[in-house]
Amino acid sequence: MSFQPSFTATAIGSLPHRDAEEACALTLKYLTEAPAWPQLPRRDFRENMYAQYSEGLPGVVVDAEGRKVFCDTERDLFAEMEEVLRAYLEGDLEWAAISEDYASGLHAMRRRVAAEGRRYPLLKGQVTGPVSFGLTVLDRRNRPILYDDQMAEVMVRLLNLKARWMEEFLRSAGASEEVLIFLDEPYLVSVGSALVSVSRQQVVDSIRGCTEGLDCLTGAHCCGNTDWTLLYQAGLDVVNFDAYGYMESLALYPEELSRFLEGGGILAWGLVPNTPAVDEEEVAGLVRRFEEGVRLLASRGVDEGLLRERAMITPSCGLEGLSEERAERAYRLAAEVSAALRGEEPGRLSEEGT
Repeated sequence: MSFQPSFTATAIGSLPHRDAEEACALTLKYLTEAPAWPQLPRRDFRENMYAQYSEGLPGVVVDAEGRKVFCDTERDLFAEMEEVLRAYLEGDLEWAAISEDYASGLHAMRRRVAAEGRRYPLLKGQVTGPVSFGLTVLDRRNRPILYDDQMAEVMVRLLNLKARWMEEFLRSAGASEEVLIFLDEPYLVSVGSALVSVSRQQVVDSIRGCTEGLDCLTGAHCCGNTDWTLLYQAGLDVVNFDAYGYMESLALYPEELSRFLEGGGILAWGLVPNTPAVDEEEVAGLVRRFEEGVRLLASRGVDEGLLRERAMITPSCGLEGLSEERAERAYRLAAEVSAALRGEEPGRLSEEGT
């Protein structure tokens, strides 16, 4: 792995903006080493994290007025399923391209960084993970498509195609040393509960299926309590957790975390809150949270040096629920916490940020 984390700041992806160019400008102002292309669900429902990757899904209906995505399984979907599997087997990534109507921030970011003439250590992209996508998108009987074996297989193949297409799309800008593709998995908080009938093996296999064939760094984000060993076992390079609200949950699996870090894994700390609490936080307080987290994990046997060496910094989750001003503050804090942990001066960010 050529990329060294070194407290690099990046983001989960979503912003409250409606203008893609403004969202890209904000991102590049603060996330100067690892910008994440902005998802803009307020601009268009098609940029909602479940609609955004639904193009090509057999039977898909994107109901913008009702703000829902579902599969019309009452009609014959055999030909559409065959088409997904054909594209997968042939490696037809262009077939799975994400259009600008569904991801204006992705296309705007690629154009912008391609025109700049500079290279970033990392460009980050994101795709909704298979567990969250499969539990949220329902069929005509209001049953999650994850519970339909055929639809679940096709969904994983489709998400894999989109992740591979996104890697190539970002690489083709010629603006980064490396690409990182995240799987966003908020529904992992429900795995193991009575509400969700999904086995551990299905979770691991589905995530592995989504990252198969990627030549870049891979990661996953979950913004709550979960069994973190699922993500370690899935063979990901980066695990992102909500360090602001759920530090204790990570400390439940110290041996598995140690093996993950010793194997070269990166832990991305979601230190900056994605709530109005961002108004009350300052760099020093967030640095203290990081240090407290390191002490907690070290007390459970995780190597303190590795925790620092293999760390990245992010907001705790997406920022679409904030105002534009608060979203900017969250990005500024992430950048300044990154600088502080490196022992650097925040410089112009303190002067120009909100």
